[in-house]
Amino acid sequence: MGSTTVLDAMKLPELKKRVWRTWCHINSWKGELTSPPQSYVAEVKGFGDRRYKKTWIKALARFEAMFTYETCLDAWALISISFNFTPGHRNYEYRHEILDEFLMYPDGLEMIKDGLEQVFSTDFSSHEREDANGFFTLLEERESERRGIGGAVGLDRALAGVGAAA
Repeated sequence: MGSTTVLDAMKLPELKKRVWRTWCHINSWKGELTSPPQSYVAEVKGFGDRRYKKTWIKALARFEAMFTYETCLDAWALISISFNFTPGHRNYEYRHEILDEFLMYPDGLEMIKDGLEQVFSTDFSSHEREDANGFFTLLEERESERRGIGGAVGLDRALAGVGAAA
């Protein structure tokens, strides 16, 4: 799990609302729930005791990762949008937990690698790569914590094993 910092300021009632909204996004079609609310209760209970914030953090991370995975249309969007966590981003304080959950998908790492290959291709300018600074900062934090994602990131923002697409 990500380290707790001063930024870990979201109060439990707001966290619960965020978990509910994310679950509803995953379990809705055309504005109507496709799963009963009892399923929500059971799913959240699966993360632990609902009296504790850590349970709700786990639920939020899983649901956000699931939503990101299920709605990903282009791998570059993972780097430039979904995992481009910057201070002020609604998921900033739980960015490590969300990425950890995303990496639990069998092809999660491959999707990120594909996204990086796309972002480092000639289709993207250096300015567009810099716009994805939140993702690269996340990788640097993970490397300093020895958590990584399967590749090494240097300060020059080059990812080992990812070449420019021809």
